[in-house]
Amino acid sequence: MDFDTNKKWIGQQSEDFKWSPDTQRRLYIWSPMQTEFRFNMKALIFLLALACAGSDHVKRYNPIFSQNQLHIYKYDGVILTGLPEKGLNRAGIRITSRVRVRGLGSNQYLLQLENPQLQELNGIWPKDPFSSLRKLTERWTPLLTKPVKFEYTDGRVGNIFTSENVPEDVLNIHRGILNILQITIKKSQNFYDLQEAGIEGICHARYIVQEDKRKERLIITKAKDLTNCQERVLKQTGIVYTQLCPSCQQRGRNIRASAASTIVLKPTALGAIIQEARVREVHQFTPFHELDGTIRLEARQSLILEKITTAQMEQIPDMQNRRSLQYRSERNVLQQPFRLLKDQNVITQIKDTLNHMAQHNAQDVHADAPARLMQLVQLLRVAPHRAFSEIWSWAKTQPEPRRWLLEAIPAIGTIESLKFIKSRIQESETLRSEILQALILALHQVKTDRDVLTTAREIMELDQVKRCQLTRKLTILAYGSMIFRNYAEKPVCPEEILKPIHSLLSDAGNRPNDEDIVLGLKAIGNAGQPASIKNIVKLLPGFGTAAANLPLKVRVDAIMALRNIARKDPRTVQRIAVQTFLNRKNHPEERMVACAVLFATKPPLTLVSMVANSLLTETSLQVASFTHSHIRALSRSSLPSINSLAAACNLALNILSPKLEQLGHRFSKVYRVDTFMYRMMAGASAKLLLFKNSGSIIPTALLAKVRGHALGGSSDLIEVGLRAEGLQEILMKERAPDLRKTESKSIRRILSKFINWKELPEETPLASAYLKIFGQELAFAQLRKEDLDAIRQRMSSPIDSYMKKLNEGVTFHPSKALVAAEMRQVVPTVVGLPMELSIISSAVAVSNIRVDLRSDSPIGKLPRLLTSRIQLNARLNPSMSIHTRVFMGINMPQIQSGVELRANVRSIIPVGITAKINLKEGNFRIDTSPADKENRILSMISQVYAVSRNVENLSAEKITPILPSTPESRISRQRFRSSSRSSRAASARIATHLSPETLSDQVPCSEDEQRPRVPNRSSYRSCAEATKFGVKACVDVRMENALSFKHSPLYRLMGEHTLNVSIAPVTSDPEIEKIVLEIQAGSRASSKLMRLADKELGPDRIRSSAERLRLMRQSSLPRMRNRTLSSSSSSSSMQQSGRLTSRSSSRTSSSSEYSQRRRDSKIVLPSGRTVSRRRGSMRRRSSSSSSSSSSLRSIRRSQQQITRRTSGTLRSGRILSSRRESISHQLLELAFRPLQDSRYTVRKQSARILSASTHRSGSSRITRIGRRSGSRASRASHGSSILRSSEQRYLISRVGPPSLVVLLRSRRTDGTQRGYQVTGYVKMETRLPRVHLRLVELDEKSNWRICADAAMPSSHKVLTQVRWGENCEKYKVSVRVSNGQLATHPAVKVKMQWSRIPESLKYNAKMVGDYIPGLGYALGLSQTYRRNPSRQITALVALTSPRTIDTIIKLPKMTAYYQGLQLPASLPMQAISVRVQQKGFSTIADIPDMVLATNQRQCTVEKDIIQSFDETKLKHTLANRCYYVLTQDCSPSTRFILMMRRAEIDQSKKEIKLVLASNNTIIEAIPTQSGTKLLVNGVERDPSQQIPEVSGINVQQKDAGIILEVRSIGIERLFFDGNRVEIELDQMISKTCGICGQNNAEKKMMKPNQEEARDVEDLFESWTYPGQTCADDCKVRREFVPLGKVIEFEGLESRCYSVEPVQRCLEGCAPIETRSQIVNFHCVSSNFTVNDYTVFSRKSPDVRHSVDSHSDCMCSRCAEA
Repeated sequence: MDFDTNKKWIGQQSEDFKWSPDTQRRLYIWSPMQTEFRFNMKALIFLLALACAGSDHVKRYNPIFSQNQLHIYKYDGVILTGLPEKGLNRAGIRITSRVRVRGLGSNQYLLQLENPQLQELNGIWPKDPFSSLRKLTERWTPLLTKPVKFEYTDGRVGNIFTSENVPEDVLNIHRGILNILQITIKKSQNFYDLQEAGIEGICHARYIVQEDKRKERLIITKAKDLTNCQERVLKQTGIVYTQLCPSCQQRGRNIRASAASTIVLKPTALGAIIQEARVREVHQFTPFHELDGTIRLEARQSLILEKITTAQMEQIPDMQNRRSLQYRSERNVLQQPFRLLKDQNVITQIKDTLNHMAQHNAQDVHADAPARLMQLVQLLRVAPHRAFSEIWSWAKTQPEPRRWLLEAIPAIGTIESLKFIKSRIQESETLRSEILQALILALHQVKTDRDVLTTAREIMELDQVKRCQLTRKLTILAYGSMIFRNYAEKPVCPEEILKPIHSLLSDAGNRPNDEDIVLGLKAIGNAGQPASIKNIVKLLPGFGTAAANLPLKVRVDAIMALRNIARKDPRTVQRIAVQTFLNRKNHPEERMVACAVLFATKPPLTLVSMVANSLLTETSLQVASFTHSHIRALSRSSLPSINSLAAACNLALNILSPKLEQLGHRFSKVYRVDTFMYRMMAGASAKLLLFKNSGSIIPTALLAKVRGHALGGSSDLIEVGLRAEGLQEILMKERAPDLRKTESKSIRRILSKFINWKELPEETPLASAYLKIFGQELAFAQLRKEDLDAIRQRMSSPIDSYMKKLNEGVTFHPSKALVAAEMRQVVPTVVGLPMELSIISSAVAVSNIRVDLRSDSPIGKLPRLLTSRIQLNARLNPSMSIHTRVFMGINMPQIQSGVELRANVRSIIPVGITAKINLKEGNFRIDTSPADKENRILSMISQVYAVSRNVENLSAEKITPILPSTPESRISRQRFRSSSRSSRAASARIATHLSPETLSDQVPCSEDEQRPRVPNRSSYRSCAEATKFGVKACVDVRMENALSFKHSPLYRLMGEHTLNVSIAPVTSDPEIEKIVLEIQAGSRASSKLMRLADKELGPDRIRSSAERLRLMRQSSLPRMRNRTLSSSSSSSSMQQSGRLTSRSSSRTSSSSEYSQRRRDSKIVLPSGRTVSRRRGSMRRRSSSSSSSSSSLRSIRRSQQQITRRTSGTLRSGRILSSRRESISHQLLELAFRPLQDSRYTVRKQSARILSASTHRSGSSRITRIGRRSGSRASRASHGSSILRSSEQRYLISRVGPPSLVVLLRSRRTDGTQRGYQVTGYVKMETRLPRVHLRLVELDEKSNWRICADAAMPSSHKVLTQVRWGENCEKYKVSVRVSNGQLATHPAVKVKMQWSRIPESLKYNAKMVGDYIPGLGYALGLSQTYRRNPSRQITALVALTSPRTIDTIIKLPKMTAYYQGLQLPASLPMQAISVRVQQKGFSTIADIPDMVLATNQRQCTVEKDIIQSFDETKLKHTLANRCYYVLTQDCSPSTRFILMMRRAEIDQSKKEIKLVLASNNTIIEAIPTQSGTKLLVNGVERDPSQQIPEVSGINVQQKDAGIILEVRSIGIERLFFDGNRVEIELDQMISKTCGICGQNNAEKKMMKPNQEEARDVEDLFESWTYPGQTCADDCKVRREFVPLGKVIEFEGLESRCYSVEPVQRCLEGCAPIETRSQIVNFHCVSSNFTVNDYTVFSRKSPDVRHSVDSHSDCMCSRCAEA
C-alpha cells in the first residue's frame, strides 16, 4: 500500500483533478498494445475498471475526516516524571479535553478543543489522584479553545493556522494532538522504516501494519527512536566545550528517548476513520550506566472516537500560518525559568532582590544567597535593555547593591549584559577593577551570535581597553573563545569574524613583536577554526620563512595553536604535525610538541606506525624518549574514547627497540594515568608532559592536564603550562657568583681561526605560564629579566604608607558570586510541553577581614620585616554557600513539574588570632580564644524531590521527597507465614482485577508489591573531644536512599543525605582563657621548655625535674655535666629494660601456639625470633650472656632443619605445574646484600657506648655469635643498639640543647597550663646523623609520652623507632630501611619490628591479616606458607629493569612474592650519578647539591678512545701535532677552551692547553720523563703551588699527574697525567662544544658551524686548530678547494667548488698521509671567474665528489711571509 500522497488517482472527482504520471505511463503503454493486438472496447473498459477498483482500495485506508461531518474525540494527555518503581512519589501533569475535528475542503480541517482541563499530580501514582489546576485552566481556556486549521493529506499533517494572539506554548499542545494523526502508509508493505516528521523533528520511525479482517480494522503500530534523528528539535547550552564519546554511547546512553503509538483505523469508502490512538513516550536519564536504573519522564496520550455528527457551518476567523508540526518556542534556552515568577514589575523585583542580598550577606553568607543570585539572573534576563540604565542609576551610589549587581551581570549571558558593560567602560577614562572583572566573565559566559561578536569587537576597540595591557590581553583571548562557542557546530566561520585576530597576528609579524605574535596565536588557538591554519603555517618551522627569525617559544606556541583546530579538521592538523615531527632539522622541542599535538588528534594506525618507525633511526634522544614514553602511556589507557588509539600504540611498541626503555629522567618524558568505571560511566585522566632540551633533570617546560569523562562525553577540566628558560643560569649564580661576561683576546683569536664559527644562542632568563579551563586559554603571563628587575626595585622601595595603614587597621569585605555551571537541554514531548534536563550550580562567598600589624621598630622597607618583631591581629569570618540543582521534567514560565535534586553546601569558619613573629630569633606564636558557642563549620545536604508548581498559585507549590515518608519497620519483627494460604488469597485478589482493558502497570503482581517498601536509612555521629583545650569536633551523617528498591549508584543518590561538621566548647573547670601555639627554633629553643622531655629515668635519678630543666635552659652548661647525667640515667634505664624484656619473655611463653610442653619456655632474641628451651636451662643460662651467644649457632641450625622439614612436607603434598613456578620459588632463596659503607662507620663508637653501659648496669650482652657471622651480628647489634633508650639519652646529651620546641597549651583562669610539648633534637653535621622527637604532656602528674628517634648509621641505612606509653616503655615499633642488592639488582629492604603494641591495634591487624591471603591471590601474588620471625614484617623490593620490580613480603606466617611487577614509569639508576650512589647523603642540606650534581658530566681521553660527555665512544688516532679542541664554553661569553694534541716525546701521550678568559691566562701541561710539566703563560710553575694570575683556581699534584679545579667557570675537575685526560664539568648542560660533545645527552657529533659531522674523522678535522705558517707544529689548515676539472652540469661546462672546507697542507708543505673524503660542491659556469672560494660556503650543493684530505704534512722549505 505504498501510495504517493501527492498524486490524485483516476476516478477521483475534484476540481484539481490531474492525471498522475503513473497513470499516464500505463495508458501510454497499453495504447500501442491495443493497436497492435486489436483489443476491442471491452478489454479497455475492463482495464479501467480494474484500475479504479485498486484506487478505491487504497483510498479506503487513507485517514480522512469528512467535510460535512464532525468527529468528536476524547483526548487525555499525561506526563509523569520520577523513578519507574512503584511506591515512589512522582510529579505529573494531565491535560484532558474533547477534540472536535471537521473538514473544510481542499484537504484542510479545523480542530477545536472543548472544555480543556489541566491537572497535576504530586504523589504516588496511580494511588494518589490528580488535582485540578483551576486558575491556570481558567487562564488558558480562552487560548486553548481557539480553533486551529491544519492541512492533512493522506495521513500527513501540513501547515498549521491559528489566531495571532495564541502563544506558541499553547499552540504546542495542539501540535501534540495533531502529532497523533501523523501516519505514513506504504503500498504493499506491512513492515518498513523511514524518517518521519513529527513534533520532535524528523526522526527514524518503524511501522508494522496489521489488518483485522474479522472486525474490519487496520491496526498500525509505530515506534520512533528519538535519539536517531535527521533533524531534531533540541535546544541546549553549556556543553559546547564537551566532546562526545561515540564508543561510550555504544555501551550505554545517559539520555535515551523513544515513542510508541498504536492507531486503529476503520476503512470506509471515502477513507479510513481514526477510531482510537494511544501514544506512549519515554525519556530516561542517568548520570551512570543505564542498566542500573534511570529517571524517567513518561508521556501518554489517548485519542478515542466518541461519535460522528453532522457538522454545522461556522464562520472561521482570520488565521495566520504558524508553520509545520514541529515544536516551536518563543524563548531561547537561557530564558527558561529557574523558578516561577509572577508577571509583575521586573525592575521592582530586581531592586528587592538586590536589597535582600545586600542586607542578609553583610556579615556572613545567607543560606539562600545562591538561590537569590539565580533569581536575580533570571529577572535580568527577562528585563528590557532600558531597565539596565534605570537599575544602574539606582544602585551605583549604594556600594552593596552595586557590588551584587555587577556580580550578577556576567551570568546573564545575553547581549544586554555586554552593552551594559560597554556603557560603564565608556563612562570613565580608566577601567576599574570591578568593571574589568565583570567584562572578562561576561565575555566567557555570554551566549554568542553575530550581534554579540560585533559588540565584543566594539569593546576591544575602546581606548580604555587598549591602554591596559592586561585587559587587552584577556579580552582578545575571550574573543577567540566566543568564536569557538558560536561556530563549534557550524562548518565555516566567516572571514570578517576572524579578521581581528588574524590582523593582530599579521601586524605583529611585520613589526616584529613577539608578545603580540604569541597573543594572536593563543587567540587563534582558542577560536579553533580551520580558516586560521594558513596564518599559523607561516610561523611554523619548515613551512614559512618567518619561523627562522622567531624565538623557540613562539614557534612552539604556533604548533600548540593547532590543537583546538583539530576538533573540526583533524586530517589537516595531522598532516602538519607529522611533517613537523619528521623534519629532523627542527628543534627537538618543536618536534616533541608536534608529537603531542599529533596524538591529541587520535591518529589512525598508519600514522602511529609511521611515527614509531621513524624512531628506529632517530638521532635526537630527547625526541626518542618523549615519543616512546607517549606511545607507551597511550597503549595502557583504559578509556573507551581512545580504544583504537591505544590498540595502535600497543602494536607500535612491537616496532620500537627495548633500549628506549633505558633512557633515564634526563630525557623528555610523558606520564599519563587514567581510569574509567563502566558502571559509573565516568572516568578521569591526567597527563604530564616534560620537555627537556638538555641532559638536565630540570625540565625547561612542562604541561599538566586533567580531563574528565562523564555523561557520554569528555572535556579538559584544567591545563597548566610552565616554562622556564635560563633557570639553570639563575641557580648557578649562587654557586658561582663570578659568572659574568668577559672578553679574552686569546680566546677570540682561537675562535677566529675556525671557519663559519657559530656560538650557541644566549638563553635569557624567561619564565612563562598559562592557564586553560575547558580547553580555552583564560590567561598567560611572561616574566622576563626586566620584570625581575622591576620587582626587585619595587621591593626595595619605601613602604611607609602601607605600614601606616596596617598599624591603624585595615578592613576588607570581599565577596564573590558566580554561576559555576549552567547546562541545559530542552526537547519537546508528544503532549506538546517542553522537557528540560538541567544542571545549574551557583556559589556565593563572603568574608569580613580585619587586620592590623604592629612592630617594635619602624619598617621602612620590605626586607626590614625579616628582622623585626611583628604582631599581627586578624579577625576574619569566611563563609561560603553553594547551591546545585539538577532538574528533569516539564519547565515552562507557567508550570513546572518534575524531579529535582537540591544539593546545598554551606561553610562558616570564624577565626580570630593574634600572631607574633620574630624571624630573627626563630619564634612564632599564635594566640586564640576558645570556642564560646557551637559553630557549624560545614553543612551539606542533598535531597531529591518531586516538584509541582504553577504560576497562578505559587503559594500552593508542592515539594515532596521522592521517597515517601513511611514508618520505620524492622525486618526482625516480621512474622513468618505459610505460603499456601497467602498465595490463594493473593491469586483471588489478582483475578478480580484482571481484564483485557486493564493497564498492565496498574495490576498488582503480588501482595509484596502492594506493600510499600521502606527506604534504606542509616545515621552516624561521632565526636572527638580535646578537654585540655576545651573544644570538641562532631561529625553527624544521616542518609536515606532507595537502595531497598534497587542496588545501584543512582538509587543510592535518591533520597536525603546530610553531613554536618561542628565545633563546640567543652566545659572545663577552671575555665580556659587562651589557647597558645608557640614554635621556637634554633639556639633559643631550650629557653621555651616547660617540662623536661626525656623522662626515661629510673627511681634512682639524682636530680629533680625542675633542677634538670633549669640546667637545660642555661646555655653555658658544660658538656661533661651532661655526660655524667646521661651515664647515670643510662644505668637505671638499662635495669628497667632488662626487667621489661624478662616480662615480655614470660608473656610470650604463655601465649605461644607451640607451647604444648608446659615445662618449656621461650627466649626472645634481639632479632625478634623465639626459641624453645627447658625451664631449668633457662634459669641456669639467663644470667650468662656467653652461654646464650655460643648456643645461637645450634639454635639457628635447628630452625633451619625445621624449616626444611616443613617446606619438604609442603612440597611433597603439592604438584609443581610448570617450570616457571620452580623458577619463581628461587626468588625466595636469594640473599639481600647491604651496600658497604664507603663514607664512615660508627661501630667503634657504638662499642664504647655498649661497653660503658654494660659495665655500669652489671648486665651482659651478646658480643660475638660465631666466627663466620661475627661481623654481621656486630652490625645488626649496632644498628639496633643505636635506638635503645640508654643510648638515646647518651646521643641526646651529645647533641646538646634542643633545636626545636613546639608548645600547644591552654592557659586557664587559675594560672595552670595544660597541653603538649614537642621537643626536637637534630644533629646532621656529625658522623652519626640523627633526629630525636619527644612529646610529653605539660601535666607533671602524667608520665605518658611519645618518643620518636631516627638515625643514619651509614649512608645506605636509616633506622627509626617509635615508643609510647608511660615513660615511652609500654609500646615500641621500629623500622629499618636499607638499600643494597638482591642478586645483581639494586634493592631496598624495609623491616618493621615490634615488641608490644596495643590490643586494639593487634586486633585490627589480625583482622586485616585474615584477608591478606585472599587479597594476595586476587592481586596475583604467589604465596608460600612458611614460618618467619614473629613480630616482624619484612618487605624487599628489587629493581630488575627500568620498568619492573621483584617484591618479597615476609609476614610472620607466610611469604608473598611477585616477579616482574610493571611500573607506570621507568626508574633507571642512571638518573643518579655514580658518585651520589656511592656517597649517599648525610644531611638534608646535601639534597640540593645532589640534584645539581646530576648536571655534572665527564669526558675522558685515554689512548685513542674518547668518551664524550654524552657517553659516546669515539676512536681516533692523532695523525699530526695540531691542537684539537677537546671542549670549550660555547656560550656567548666564552670562558675557557681546552685543547689537546699529540705529545712530542711520545706519540702515544698527549699534551693539553687550557685557555682561560680571566686575564688571558694560558695553562699548559706537558708530559716529561719524570712526570708532568706545568706552564702558565709560558712560564714553568710548580704543580704544588697555586696560580695567582687566576682567582679561584686550585692546582694539586696526584702521582705523576696534576688536578686543576676552576669551579667558578664550571670546571669541577681536570686531571692530566700524559696518558689520560679527564675533565668534569658542572652546570654546563648544553653550553659546551668540541670533540667531547655539547653535553646535552644527545649523541651527536657537532662541528663548529653547528652542523652534524658525517664521521669521526670529519669531527676531528673540523675541530683542528690550524697552523699559521710552516714553522708551526701544525702543518694543516681547512680551506675551500676547487674540484680541479671541468664537468658537465645541467648541460653546461662547469667548474665546481666545495661548499665545505677540506683539510689541506699549508703552503710550502706536502702531504705524507691522506684520506679520501666525500665533499659537496657547487658548480658555476666554466668562464666564471672566482677570486674567493669562501663565498661558496653559503651556496647550495649541486654535486658530490671524492677528494683527498691531508691528515699530516711535512714542510721541506717554508714560504716567505
